[in-house]
Amino acid sequence: MDELSSFEKMPKFDAFYSAINRRSPFPWQSRLAAQVAKKEAWPREVGVPTGLGKTACLEIAIWWLASQADRAGTKRTAPTRIWWLVNRRLLVDSTYDHARKIRRALRNPGEDDITGQSAAVLRTVAERLRSLASSPEAEPLEVIRLRGGVASHRPGDPSRPTVLLSTLPMYGSRLLFRGYGSSRSMRPVDAALAGTDSLVLVDEAHLARHLTRLLPTLTECTAEAQQILGGLRSRPQIVALTATGDASAEDRFDLDKEDEANSIVRTRLEADKLLELWTESGDAGLRLAEAARHLLRPPTKPAACLVFANTPATARSVFWHLQTMFPRREATLLLLTGRTREREAERTRERILDPVEGMPATPDHRVDRKQHLIVVATQTLEVGADIDAEYLVTETCGVRALTQRLGRLNRLGHFPNARAVYVHLPAPRRKGQKAGDPDQWPVYGHEPATVLRRLQAELDQTAATVSLSPRHISGILGEPGDHPGRAPELMPGLLWEWVKTTTPPEDEAPVEPYFSGISDGSSYAVSLMWRAHVPEEGERLWPRATDIEAVDVPIADFRRALDEDEEIRRIGPDGVTIEPISGEELRPGDTVVLPSDRGLLDAFGWNPDSVLPVFDVSVATRGLPLNPDAIKRLCGVAAGELINKALGKRHDHEDSDEAEQAEAIAELLERLRGATPNGWNKSEWDAMVSDLKPEVVSAKSEVSRLPLNWPILEEPRIDELDETSLSLADTARDLDLHGRAVGARSRTIAERMGIRSDLIDMVERAGRLHDVGKADRRFQRWLNPTGDGSTTPVAKSDMPRSRWSTARIAAGWPRGGRHEDLSARLVRHWMVTGRDHLDPSHADLLIHLIISHHGSGRPIVPPAIDESTATVSSSIEGFPAEASADLSIVDWNQPSRFRRLNDRFGPWGLALLETIVRQADHSVSAGARIHELEDL
Repeated sequence: MDELSSFEKMPKFDAFYSAINRRSPFPWQSRLAAQVAKKEAWPREVGVPTGLGKTACLEIAIWWLASQADRAGTKRTAPTRIWWLVNRRLLVDSTYDHARKIRRALRNPGEDDITGQSAAVLRTVAERLRSLASSPEAEPLEVIRLRGGVASHRPGDPSRPTVLLSTLPMYGSRLLFRGYGSSRSMRPVDAALAGTDSLVLVDEAHLARHLTRLLPTLTECTAEAQQILGGLRSRPQIVALTATGDASAEDRFDLDKEDEANSIVRTRLEADKLLELWTESGDAGLRLAEAARHLLRPPTKPAACLVFANTPATARSVFWHLQTMFPRREATLLLLTGRTREREAERTRERILDPVEGMPATPDHRVDRKQHLIVVATQTLEVGADIDAEYLVTETCGVRALTQRLGRLNRLGHFPNARAVYVHLPAPRRKGQKAGDPDQWPVYGHEPATVLRRLQAELDQTAATVSLSPRHISGILGEPGDHPGRAPELMPGLLWEWVKTTTPPEDEAPVEPYFSGISDGSSYAVSLMWRAHVPEEGERLWPRATDIEAVDVPIADFRRALDEDEEIRRIGPDGVTIEPISGEELRPGDTVVLPSDRGLLDAFGWNPDSVLPVFDVSVATRGLPLNPDAIKRLCGVAAGELINKALGKRHDHEDSDEAEQAEAIAELLERLRGATPNGWNKSEWDAMVSDLKPEVVSAKSEVSRLPLNWPILEEPRIDELDETSLSLADTARDLDLHGRAVGARSRTIAERMGIRSDLIDMVERAGRLHDVGKADRRFQRWLNPTGDGSTTPVAKSDMPRSRWSTARIAAGWPRGGRHEDLSARLVRHWMVTGRDHLDPSHADLLIHLIISHHGSGRPIVPPAIDESTATVSSSIEGFPAEASADLSIVDWNQPSRFRRLNDRFGPWGLALLETIVRQADHSVSAGARIHELEDL
């Protein structure tokens, strides 16, 4: 791509920041932006204390990227994707809210009442960002949140500027080709998006030390690989955001004298935080609750108090004790842990961030409470929560955790009487512990003993408090004494096994220890979701799992909650098909579907003692499954006969006519309106039933359902399986035109990203030829059963999904057959007959990009049962090509080809080239307008 010169002059960082935030940046924010732009690299560590606007690193990264939009892609050094990582799922995620604010301002400044020069600044930055993406209609910035083990979204265009907010396990598992929530065939795509062209900002990076040490090891494992992007963009660039880091002075960015002179910075650094020290024993929950009551005792006016507990179990105990201490008229009590589902967390979040009754850390926050607000939380509020409390209670913890927790007390320096209580409790006795053994606390190891000693040494005997303002806290608490533990050494051979995503071994090594460290397994989690309809073995889940309905729970805790020999249902490697397993077969990152009447969840999240029915989020957002067990769970109505009639079945095995079906649906809806819902409030239930459309939707291997009577806004679903893509009628159904469109889009994406020019030619050609195997007569009969064989070959079909399987069998296409295998055969024949003289490495790449465009061929394409003696033929660039159509034939050269390409480009480089072709295909199949074809 040529240098671009048509843009408006790039605004200064201060103007960009002020346009979004309506205030000037702090001196350190402007200085860091200038340093990054000058050095074209980030420091290894940003050591700014909490409460001083570290989220501005997003503005800096976005501004830096926009400033390079007028460079050729090969000369750009600013990464396209900006990852913001936290160690755990956050229920109050201020960074995500801020990222959405930036996206909204760039998309339409007027939406936030931004006018004048500020709007002009934002429009210039937006135009520059938009120019980097392959589609001119794209929004200037995409924002995606990956929260739990269920991945419902990923960037659709690797060239599009994107902010991704993710937990450490979601990012780490993707980086190592085992993405939690990813289907098996999409793992290479997710790995490429995590492992290339990415700036990784790690919030409170002391919680992710194994990841920060893993990335250099990955570089060493692939040191001989060719770089396919300019600068450092072929690998992730990691930046630690932490005030308690360990980088050397030259690698660390800190505050300076100019910051100290800023009145707002100075106020926050000197904000009073007087801490009382309690050394207690007994019930931790009771002691923490008593400390909160002590802080809020009369004549204290209504105030906000945070109570930090170290475990969800202790947090629930605190919450229960507070309910007995504070009548409802005196205090609003909230409980928030990392095991809270999004539906329930949203309600709690709204109350915490309420501009009047909540505790948001905003300069214009009006404190006008009618009663106390007490929030009991685990570590989920330590990081990422921009909240400001007047009082705080914390359980025994380490230096870093105490620093973070106190960062939520008097955060802006507006509460002159802010106070905290540190409740030190003895470490529980360990099994086999001998006299003289050092004490060890859950989560924090030996460190709490050091914290206690240092606090006691600084205690003001007259006031019985310690002053822990942000300016002085590090000097009082000293260096952290925590130890992240060990992580296993990553060997190239192990990485090679993970890279083989098509047929991974059943007992492969888990990836979690390599980015989270070796543990006793207590931190390894599975995602749980509750559905009224749980499919049988081999059936597909409808609707697909989403992160808003999932809760992450440690595997050990979930196993303890299961009944003996209880069978559970897990979502399989394809992301939709259900498979039954036992609790012992669970692995980290699995997603389990539980019946909604199983319990284990209440209004504040995971509760193994709860037997109450659980609200099914999917029914409220997608529609009613027509399944007798599901409806029984939802409202207790026995509706088997009505459902059969609605589906066109009767007990006498005769088909119901349309009138009988309509009558059955109407009667079912009437009975639902009068039913008492389980786990729903009546108003929500009535609204859902009223919104149901009286039309049955059926699909092969999925439950039939009544959809909701309003449009569901979601991106078109492009799956790795042909059976899914068949139903998407796109703008290029003609097979040749579809290939040309994908080739053109592949080239545009690669050019925008700055891929090497020789590789751009290969991805374009792979996109153009990826579907030539669909010319097979059987495949064409499958796509177009009414065709006479003389029609122009098509790439897609608008056939209803319910007819896919029947049409495939009638066409003679074997189950599991891969058309991309035929495409690769045809291209190989075309090359060996002398039609093209490609360099051997380019020939390898072309064949691999074609054979892997649905996730196969890593390292092999599994054969199908086929006895065809026919051939498939196509014209490739004007020359005839022909190959066997027998899909039982295995290309045994593919594994060595795959190995050579991994050695040449590195695992993530090769995966990125695959991703360009695959996502170009996805966008064309979804009906995207291909501007590059307008002149063809």
